Amino acid sequence: MAFRPYDAALVLRGPSAGAVTSTTAETGIALEVLKAGPFKAVFTVTAADDTTGDETYALSIETDADTDFGSPTEIISLPVTEPGVYEWPLSSELIGQFDTSAAAIRVKATLGGTTPSITYGAYLSPQA
Repeated sequence: MAFRPYDAALVLRGPSAGAVTSTTAETGIALEVLKAGPFKAVFTVTAADDTTGDETYALSIETDADTDFGSPTEIISLPVTEPGVYEWPLSSELIGQFDTSAAAIRVKATLGGTTPSITYGAYLSPQA
């Protein structure tokens, strides 16, 4: 699996943060996403348990007016079925359609099934 360089200030979940075994929202970062132009969310999934066959995983990008995420807005949700690198294009225009006061961004992993466990990292990157 290829790993790409990234700006540490744009990391939403560190690549060595370990496994997640229940639905978990990460700590958000302050970012003027409504002024960011085109960028993308990059998810690097290194493990996703499928022992019982009923495990489900979705990685989401959420925004809010501040980093306490008292009222988050889901911008995208990406189903994950296996390890790999997943990229999702984003833009200030797209985010503005869902959240006109977005000033912070975070990643959330929604897990289901009998023995869910996913190991992943996530960061934001300018569109190439």
